[in-house]
Parts: sequence; structure tokens; C-alpha cells
Amino acid sequence: MNMDSPEHEHRKYNVGTSDYSKYKIQPWDIWKEYHLNPWDADIIKRVLRKKPGEEILDYEKIIHICQERIQQLKDGYEF
Repeated sequence: MNMDSPEHEHRKYNVGTSDYSKYKIQPWDIWKEYHLNPWDADIIKRVLRKKPGEEILDYEKIIHICQERIQQLKDGYEF
């Protein structure tokens, strides 16, 4: 993927306070490569981002997402 091409301009900046664009590999790349479901993708996103002052909140959200996904799997919901 040629990151210098015009169609990839959106990868050079962030919307909001996350810092993904300063890294070669962004959460999107991992989601696509591993064909992740939305819950796993959300967990990856929260692990990779750096939002000062929100670190504990992100881990609390990860736990919440995991609890929901575990219940879905117990209920037989396969994504």
C-alpha cells in the first residue's frame, strides 16, 4: 500500500485526539488483515490508542466489551 498516494491522505491525520496516524500500522490494518468482528476490533483500537487521562477508562471499556462478547458467545451468537 502506497501511503503517499492521494487516496491514502486520510491516513496522515486524525479526527479527534487519538494518535494513530503517527504509526505505520493503524488499527484498520489489523482489523482488515485478521477479518475481525466489531467487538475484537474495538478492543484492538482501545489497546493501541493513547489518549492522555483516559487510560483507565479505556481498560474499563475493554472489560465491558469483553463481558458483552462472552455473553454473546454463551448465547450462541457467532459473528
